[in-house]
Amino acid sequence: MDLFFKRVLQSTILFLALLFSQCNPSSKYPGFTEVEKGIYYKLHIPGENGKKAGENDFYEVRMQNKFGEKIFFDSDFENARGTLFMQSSASKYFSVLAEGDSATFLLPGGDLMMPGMPDTGMVEMNVKIVRILSADEVDKLEKADDPEMNEQILIQRYLAKNKLTGKPDTAGLYVIPEKVGTGAKPTSGKLVKVKYTGMLFNNHVFDSNGPENAAPFSMIWGQEGQMLPGIINALSHMKAGGKAKIILPSPLAFGADGSSTGIVPPHTPVVYEVELVSVE
Repeated sequence: MDLFFKRVLQSTILFLALLFSQCNPSSKYPGFTEVEKGIYYKLHIPGENGKKAGENDFYEVRMQNKFGEKIFFDSDFENARGTLFMQSSASKYFSVLAEGDSATFLLPGGDLMMPGMPDTGMVEMNVKIVRILSADEVDKLEKADDPEMNEQILIQRYLAKNKLTGKPDTAGLYVIPEKVGTGAKPTSGKLVKVKYTGMLFNNHVFDSNGPENAAPFSMIWGQEGQMLPGIINALSHMKAGGKAKIILPSPLAFGADGSSTGIVPPHTPVVYEVELVSVE
């Protein structure tokens, strides 16, 4: 073999071996690269400018997390921007990405300190690095948020994504009937039994009276403080046997302070599925 071509061949083999070792493809998850122990990623669409985050910068990220086929986090329902801010120093595996990049990460659910994430099994995290911002830029954006406008955008986005139709009442409550009841309506002093499930817009369940076969929640109609104002409002228009999905703006739910548990953030609309079991 000609010495020149032999050297070219050797150089090509060395280059490919080096490229292979740098890419570090995972045989466990074909097409993915292990970015750090137990965390894998695949780049889908690269950004155009190659800008990387500094140690004190923030990623503005659009994110959707799945476990199996279930989506349990979606940044579209976090705020009107549809994104969240993550500090570069606390999100080190994002360092492989540049501004504008879209990628999928696979990582253990227990590594992600977010409500609703499973502790075991690999979570599929689909992300887009929308922008890389300084701490000052993030602070200005957060201060410019209009909570009331933000809620209305989130509600309309939830309705559109879930193909729901309906108009709010004067307080902003949406009641979407799923089954029309034929029994009595709640009236003062009656024993009312209800089944309910409360969820954030990302489908995370934060409130429930228990599994489907659990006994319904019982209350005397007219006594205060038993359920959220928005739920009481919705039940007042229902008949026993009826079911509905209701969307509550924060003034009818957990208000400007959020829930006492901290699970529902301030100024956050929520959705409840309710069943008026009986009126006795």
